[in-house]
Amino acid sequence: MRKLSIIVILFASLAFLLTGTLPAEEAAKKEAKKEATHEYVGAKKCGICHNDVHAAWLETEHATTFGKLSAEEQKKPECVTCHITGKLADGTVIENVECEACHGPGKDFKSPKIMNKKKWAADPEKQRKMAIEAGLIHPVEKDCVRCHTKEGNANFKEFKFAERKGEVHAVKTKEEAKEEGGK
Repeated sequence: MRKLSIIVILFASLAFLLTGTLPAEEAAKKEAKKEATHEYVGAKKCGICHNDVHAAWLETEHATTFGKLSAEEQKKPECVTCHITGKLADGTVIENVECEACHGPGKDFKSPKIMNKKKWAADPEKQRKMAIEAGLIHPVEKDCVRCHTKEGNANFKEFKFAERKGEVHAVKTKEEAKEEGGK
């Protein structure tokens, strides 16, 4: 066991000498660089094609999160971080928790080469892989609990991913929409 520990320490030292960083630091730098290469486009762009999902999202609390902050809280980075999506290339802040807050900045994966209904129908796995390589994220619990956490959140409500994941943009079936329209 001691030999293994020594080998690991030697490997980490060698990596540090060759690159100037430890392996974990290098991985973090690569991830930060990857995130920095993608640009946000805003929910309106997503809604052009995904209009049913966009309409459903507009009915959620995510669509109004920034406005729920007081004027004082809107100035605090620790509050704003979870109540905005990011910034457009021109520096405009995207208020509220829009599509890209969960699915990643969309400039690269929104392209017609990737988001094409005919191509998705023909080869969904290929298109999904291309979208993910271009920055699309399929959110899982760890993505949600970055913000849905008790720490530092005076208004925290217990978060149960399995129960709440369908609330983000619950698209109604045609039958549900008809029933609602008939009422």
